Amino acid sequence: MTNKQRAEKIRRKFTLGDWITVQRVGVVLLTASLVLGVIGYSNQHPEGFSIAQFLGDFYANVSTEFASIAITVLIIDTLNRRRESRVESQREREELIRTLGSKINERARQAAETLRARGWLTDGTLQEIDLRAANLEDADLFMADLQGANFQWAMLKNATLKKANLVGADFSNTRAWGARCYKADLRSANFTDAKLYRINFEKADLREAVFKGAILDGADMTGANLRGAHFTGAIFRGSNPNPDSHTLLPDGSAWTPDTDLARFTDPAHPAFWQPATDDAARDESGV
Repeated sequence: MTNKQRAEKIRRKFTLGDWITVQRVGVVLLTASLVLGVIGYSNQHPEGFSIAQFLGDFYANVSTEFASIAITVLIIDTLNRRRESRVESQREREELIRTLGSKINERARQAAETLRARGWLTDGTLQEIDLRAANLEDADLFMADLQGANFQWAMLKNATLKKANLVGADFSNTRAWGARCYKADLRSANFTDAKLYRINFEKADLREAVFKGAILDGADMTGANLRGAHFTGAIFRGSNPNPDSHTLLPDGSAWTPDTDLARFTDPAHPAFWQPATDDAARDESGV
């Protein structure tokens, strides 16, 4: 390497600041403090150096500095521990979210339990989570905040979704027979081609929900709000229906081939019916 190349390399280091490291800064500051200390002592004591005088001048300052250093070290250690704790918490949360979407049912259910214990099941952490093809059979998702979650092709047989926030969730092609969605908020949820045998939608908010091609055989929608819901191609009874598995409509009546669903979905219908909730009262009053 030529002198010109060396000079250019040095110039680049100074220009980019590559030469600045914590260690170098520490060495420079320590050297400067020693030099200033010697100069200051020489000015104050021109008669010469005396160890007793030196200790007399500096012991108070040294003890103060040691105390300051100790406090600084403790503060830095505390901040590092908090940062490590946050990083570890984030890592655990991400791992649990991945596990909740597992196709292995036991792992997914355990993840749901741990997420609840950590408070992450209900605090919005799981909004818009990807749970496609997850096996959540018998999972306890009570009051979970799963707004906008993707459940496409997921298994939700006998899952508990009571009072869960599922606004805008995608349940297309989901198998959710026997799932409990009592008082769940399912506004604008997509149930296209979902299998919902004996599902409990009692008092659920299903406004603007889409049930295109869904199987609702034996579903219980007693007290549910179906305003604006879409049921194109939905199946309410099988070819050999069990007489005890009637699909119950919001007013408590059983579905029949002659049922006019617009009575529950279209507010312009002359016999429109909706549950007597606060939301319904506001809709009627226009407030």
